[in-house]
Amino acid sequence: MTTFEIGDIVVSDGARFIGIVIEETVNGSEARQSWRVFWNDGDTTHYEDGESMSHHQIKPEQWTNRLIKKYMDIICP
Repeated sequence: MTTFEIGDIVVSDGARFIGIVIEETVNGSEARQSWRVFWNDGDTTHYEDGESMSHHQIKPEQWTNRLIKKYMDIICP
């Protein structure tokens, strides 16, 4: 199983969105490990896992103002 840590940069399945892991959660209905992710379009999703996203090596041109702000909130609380 793929594991993620807070602050990891991820890409959605299908490489449509880039996001930052902001919290570790547990999917209550299945008691599975999952993560809350803030995406580059400003959306936040819950219960993401290794099937819905993967680690990503972000390129400079992929950073958006939203991602920069959220990343700074994580590393400089």
